Amino acid sequence: MMWRKIITRLQYFVFDLNDYFPLIGKPLVIVWSVIHRIKFMIGKKFQEIRGNLNYEFTKTNNDKIYWINPNKINYILKKVNKNDKSPIIGGNWDKSKKLIENLEVYKSFKEKYKKVKKWEETEYYNIILREINSGNEIFGCKNKGEWDQYLKKLDHLYEYMIEKSIKLKLEFSNYYEWFEKLGIPGIFNEIVLNINRDGHFLLSEGEHIFILWKLLKAEEIPFKIKSRHKKWIKFKKDLKYFSRSGRLYQQITHPDLQDFPFKYGDSRFKRIKENLSITNGNLLDIGANFGYNCLKFENEGFDCFAVEINPIYRHFLKKIKIAELKQFKIISDSIFNYNRNNILVFDVVLALNIFHNLIVRKRTFMKLTEFLKRLKVKELFFGAHNPNEFKNSSVYRNFTPTQFTDYIIKNSCLTKAKFLNKTSDGRSLYKLT
Repeated sequence: MMWRKIITRLQYFVFDLNDYFPLIGKPLVIVWSVIHRIKFMIGKKFQEIRGNLNYEFTKTNNDKIYWINPNKINYILKKVNKNDKSPIIGGNWDKSKKLIENLEVYKSFKEKYKKVKKWEETEYYNIILREINSGNEIFGCKNKGEWDQYLKKLDHLYEYMIEKSIKLKLEFSNYYEWFEKLGIPGIFNEIVLNINRDGHFLLSEGEHIFILWKLLKAEEIPFKIKSRHKKWIKFKKDLKYFSRSGRLYQQITHPDLQDFPFKYGDSRFKRIKENLSITNGNLLDIGANFGYNCLKFENEGFDCFAVEINPIYRHFLKKIKIAELKQFKIISDSIFNYNRNNILVFDVVLALNIFHNLIVRKRTFMKLTEFLKRLKVKELFFGAHNPNEFKNSSVYRNFTPTQFTDYIIKNSCLTKAKFLNKTSDGRSLYKLT
C-alpha cells in the first residue's frame, strides 16, 4: 500500500539522518520510537475496550499443570492467604518473600537426605514437634507418632523419586497418575506457585515435595498456578495484543507465556546447536526479536549479546529476560554503531533472516560491508531470504542464497559456507567458518 511505502521511506530518512548528523538524527529516532509506542498503546487500549484482551480464569485454568526447572523457583511467600482465591492480585504481596535455601525446612531436608542425618537430629523436626505438642495440627499430624509416620512416607517418596523422577514427564500425562501409582497421600502431590510482577515464581504450597525435587536436581517438575500479580497480567495483555495473527516467531520459553500463537518451532535452534563446533564463548544475535536464541544459548553456557533496535520488540525482550532470570546483554543501538570503528570479536554470530533487510538500499548495503570487514568471528550462522520476497520491488541488491554467502565470504574473515537446511517458505540456513 502507498501509505506503507511512505512510512518506510520516512523511517529510512530518519535513520540516515542519525548516521550522518547524529545531533539532528538522534532526537528524531527517539521521537520515532515514542510514536511506535503510542501507536502500540492506542491499539492495545482499543482491543481492551472491545474485551479482546481479558483473562477469565476458571477452575480449568486453576487445574492446569505446568512444568518448570526448580532452579527458577528461589523464593517462598512469607504470608500465604490460603482463603484468597483471586487469580489476579495487585499490591505488594509479592515483595513479602524469603529465600528458600535460608529456610530451616530446606536446611534440615538437606541434612537428612544429603548428609544422612536422622530426622530427630534436625532442627525442623523438633520445631514441628513442639508445635504439635502445643496442641496445633501440622500437616494433618496431631501427635508425635503421626508426625513420624508422615516423615516415613516422605522418605519412601524420596527413595522412589531417585529412581523414577527423571522419567516423570515422559511416562505420565500428569503427576496425579504418578502419585496414584505410588500410593502417596494427597498432602504431598501439589506444588502451587504464585507469579509476581516480574514473572518470577514464588512457592505458595507444597514446600516438602518441592524441596525433594530440588535436592534431586530434577530438570522439570509439575506445578499449578494459584494467582498472578496484576502487573504481570498487564504484560500478558501487551503480549496477547502483539501476538495476534501469529506475529511471534517462536514459542516463548516462560511457562506462563506458552499459550500465544507463534510461526516457527525450535528446529532452527536445534540445527544450529548440532552444528556448533564450540560449546561456550560469546554469542552475538543480530535482530534478536524476543531473545529466543539468547535464552536458549545462555542455557547452553554462552555469554550472549542481543541486538534489537525495534522499540516494541525490545520492550518484550527486556521483560522476558527479567522473567527468565537471564544475564544476556541487550544492545539497543544499530549493529553498525555498536563499538563503532573497532574490531568486533565473537565466537558465534547469528544473522538469521536479518541481512536481507540491509541490502535493499545502497546506504545500508555499504554499512553491512563495513560491518563484515570489522567482524572477527569463528562461526557465523546465516539465514538467507528467498529472493522472491523482493520480486517486483525496487531494491539495491537481491542476492540468491549462494550469491549472498559468496558476498559475506568475500568481505569477511570467513572462508567456507556449509548449507544446513531450507525452511518451508524457501529460506536457507548456512554455517560459515
